Amino acid sequence: MTHPKVLLIGGAPGVGKTTLGRHLAQQIGATSLSIDDLMTAARAVTTPESHPGLHVIHGRDYTDYFTNSSVDQLIADATAQHEATWPAVEKVIRNHASWGSPIVIDGWAMRPRWVNELNLESVASFWLVAPTSVFEERERKNTEFLQHSPDPDRMLSNFLARSLWYNELIREQVAELKLNLLEQSGATPVEDFCQIVLSERN
Repeated sequence: MTHPKVLLIGGAPGVGKTTLGRHLAQQIGATSLSIDDLMTAARAVTTPESHPGLHVIHGRDYTDYFTNSSVDQLIADATAQHEATWPAVEKVIRNHASWGSPIVIDGWAMRPRWVNELNLESVASFWLVAPTSVFEERERKNTEFLQHSPDPDRMLSNFLARSLWYNELIREQVAELKLNLLEQSGATPVEDFCQIVLSERN
């Protein structure tokens, strides 16, 4: 049986996607790509006028953005960003699935439904989710992220609300489409997830 050439690791911010992606890539000798890096490159060659979805927080301080924006606005902006980024992510996936080298791609700017609609046998996706307590514990430890806010509790609450919205979206779509769900309890070593992914991949 031929292994999938493309492994996708999705999940909300802070759930451990990039750590898992890098470990997997190292174990199977594949390239590792974070969609965050792809988004950074895309923003460098576009403008807010040409691709507004890629520049939803253009010119805004992140502290002000997460402290003072409504949760609805954060979700709307994330959706716009994901929709604007997906064509580039899809192109990379299709290239590697057809003729490129094996690759592990991690990031939150992709949705289970979008990936499923690719209908590519050489692509396998795995979706990390976690309970609220895991997200909260991890973000509270990220003091560098919160320290400049005039209202750190509000900033944390807003950021967590956006993450939890996406976490539940993944749960719903993965259940509907019967895709691969990885439950992060907060104590699961990345090596255990690697074993699960590699056993499913085989």
